[in-house]
Amino acid sequence: MSDDHDPLAEIKRLDRFFDGDEEGERPIDVLRDNGVSIPDDRDLDDASLHARLWELINAMAAACVFVESTDHLSDRELYRFLVAHGLREETLLPTPGSGGGWHLSPIGDSDEDTEIYLRYYADDETRERWHRDFGKTLPPKEKPPFDRDRLLPVQDFTVDEEIQ
Repeated sequence: MSDDHDPLAEIKRLDRFFDGDEEGERPIDVLRDNGVSIPDDRDLDDASLHARLWELINAMAAACVFVESTDHLSDRELYRFLVAHGLREETLLPTPGSGGGWHLSPIGDSDEDTEIYLRYYADDETRERWHRDFGKTLPPKEKPPFDRDRLLPVQDFTVDEEIQ
């Protein structure tokens, strides 16, 4: 977080956005305005798509946009999610230097998404609590088919040692 950042001003900005008094922006437009090329995935072979996906992920992180819970998707499936859905939602991107970030996941709130979360991402305690609370049969716990999440850029939550 920069020294000249005003957290109160950032909160007021968020309030204006949620009240409909301040326009947001679509991250895909911000990325394109910053010179990021986002071609249609049908125009890319697997190797080119893999490279383009990581360029996109790193450009997103530079714009304080972070993706998580992606190990159940292939590179092509993740790229399609980002380009067709994830980066098209209007939001209020953090002010540079604010320390904020916008996080997105391909896991939503449908029954199918809940099953994906429980199958690949939920720890044993969460799975047990879900089973106890909802009484439904749990999907078997499985290792996700891809190994990408551990390599994804993460938001830097550096905290000043001295709080004023």
